[in-house]
Amino acid sequence: MSTSMHQNTKQTYKQTILNHLLTGATLTNMQAYAQYGMTCFLQRVSELRAEGIPIRDKSVKNNGKHYNVYWLDSDYIQHYKAYEVTP
Repeated sequence: MSTSMHQNTKQTYKQTILNHLLTGATLTNMQAYAQYGMTCFLQRVSELRAEGIPIRDKSVKNNGKHYNVYWLDSDYIQHYKAYEVTP
């Protein structure tokens, strides 16, 4: 894969994650893989956070399995939509 293609994929995945979270929905690593075919979810979340997007998370235990759930606070979503914040 060329460098520019790799950069475009990273940007697309970051935008996909951000768009999903901006709906008010949560997202997990497994959901990102199942819905978007994304195997690099955690890296993209880290990059979005580094760009100032305040993605929250908490650890959940379900059926003996631990995983993190990610979301954006509703105040941030409202602010983002009102001012069209650019990540």
